[in-house]
Amino acid sequence: MSSVLDPVVVYGTLFGLTYVLIALGFTLLFGISRVLNLTYGALYMVTAYSVYYFAVQLGFNLLLATALAIGIAVVLGLLVFLLCTKLAPDPMQFLIVTIFIALLLQYLFEYWYPAGVELVPGLVSTQEILILGVSVSPTYIAAGAVALVLLVVLWVWIEWTPYGHTVRATAEDPETAALFGIRVRTVYLVVVAVSSVLVAVAAVLIVPAQEATPQMWIEPFVIAFVVAVIGGLGNFKWTIPAAFMVSYTQFAVVFGFPQTAGAQDIVAFLVAIGFIIVVPRGIGGIGHAT
Repeated sequence: MSSVLDPVVVYGTLFGLTYVLIALGFTLLFGISRVLNLTYGALYMVTAYSVYYFAVQLGFNLLLATALAIGIAVVLGLLVFLLCTKLAPDPMQFLIVTIFIALLLQYLFEYWYPAGVELVPGLVSTQEILILGVSVSPTYIAAGAVALVLLVVLWVWIEWTPYGHTVRATAEDPETAALFGIRVRTVYLVVVAVSSVLVAVAAVLIVPAQEATPQMWIEPFVIAFVVAVIGGLGNFKWTIPAAFMVSYTQFAVVFGFPQTAGAQDIVAFLVAIGFIIVVPRGIGGIGHAT
């Protein structure tokens, strides 16, 4: 039993923290703007390829390449949001346009890199470490540690800072917030930038453990969407337990039934479907970004 439980605990915890990092940006964005931005996952892919381009093809220092890649993700996230809110203000139009932009980005990278790319360079060692007798890549450990730090920082920002209160007020009622002098559009853009940073940081931390492909944006988007649905779309607090529920369930199935290895996304979808049927509003209800 312990031989199955140990990897479930180790990988479930590390991936749960990473899922929180990926899903929080998506949840914050929906909680504040009430629109589903399906380009969110594509920023993950753009970041990975940007790191490869700057670090491998141009030979930049890895830290500089990472900073530039995150900057590109933020700029692209802001441009997409501004463009879509201007040209497609209706939520359904917004959703359709953003999925087309995500697919366009995928096709562009398929055109630019038809043969794929080698492993994207990472910021940590590749020598695996034993935790509870389970061999784990330092990439996943670093991703979990950074996700935990960013989670605490984000929580303090939202709950305890004046601007965090502004974000919460805007999420509660943007029209009333505007009447009190809050620059609602500026708040939207700040949240878009923060969410873009979160998904870009996740890419920088996780991608070195895998090969970069034009389709790689789908998995983080699936995770972000599933976690958001289970937690309650737009509910910041419930994103955290929802992320761990998904990760522990995935690895319990994978390690409990080895023949299902590679079916993590299927498990995530089944969990989400179950919650939609049993708890349509998610475990936190359809709430706000707080």
